[in-house]
Amino acid sequence: MIKSNCHTHTVFCDGKNTAREMALQAIEKNFYSLGFSCHSPMNFENDWAIKKEDISAYISEIKALKAEFREEIDILCGIEVDADFCDVDLSDFEYTIGSVHQFHADGKVYPVDYNADYLKMAADDIFDGDFIKMCCCYFNMLADFICKNDFDVVGHFDLITKFNEATRQFDENDSDYQTAALNAVDRIISAKPDIIFEINTGAMFRCDNTRPYPAPFIMKHLSDIGANITITSDAHKTEALDFAFDRAVDYAKSFGFKACKIFTSEGIREIDL
Repeated sequence: MIKSNCHTHTVFCDGKNTAREMALQAIEKNFYSLGFSCHSPMNFENDWAIKKEDISAYISEIKALKAEFREEIDILCGIEVDADFCDVDLSDFEYTIGSVHQFHADGKVYPVDYNADYLKMAADDIFDGDFIKMCCCYFNMLADFICKNDFDVVGHFDLITKFNEATRQFDENDSDYQTAALNAVDRIISAKPDIIFEINTGAMFRCDNTRPYPAPFIMKHLSDIGANITITSDAHKTEALDFAFDRAVDYAKSFGFKACKIFTSEGIREIDL
């Protein structure tokens, strides 16, 4: 498979490497294209999203790298837009990823992907300890957000399961949980039939999870309805740029996918897996 990754973070947000370091590593790994997707500025104080005053510098740096390395790799400037985003003109970017990373209640922010304890806190404080109710709310929030905005990619669809493989805080086979997830997929596809769902290996790198997002029952449904997919690593450091891509390809193929989408300067391209 041609190597490409549209979900990449740098020191402009919560990444560990500079954009140049990521680009050089992608060239070393023979990537065809690399898209940067900084976390959008947020409506609350945090230490993981780009500051609005740094957006111009981010865009300028990615454009400069695009020009410098144009003979070696196709570089794109994208953004991962959170449901709490602010001060972002989406037209400034070559593509967009839409994601939900947190709940809010009584002025407090509850990240869903920081650690398992925070997730339990959200379940206890907001949902009376009902993890399934919390997950159903998450999927509904994600579907609402994607349907109301113009995004190219749905980010890590079932991010709320990031720590569940290790902690088993809730049953992913629960019928209410699966119904909520699949209803969210259907709502998104109905509103945005051309949108792309990412097969994201990020939790495999950071949490030693055994499979990418999304879960098998979601993958089967995506395949059954002919949804578009792309393979990403949600890389926050150079070592993660193509982490477990071979396993992600096999995972996609096991559900009948034969091709995936990649982003290029000329537009979205379909490639064989």
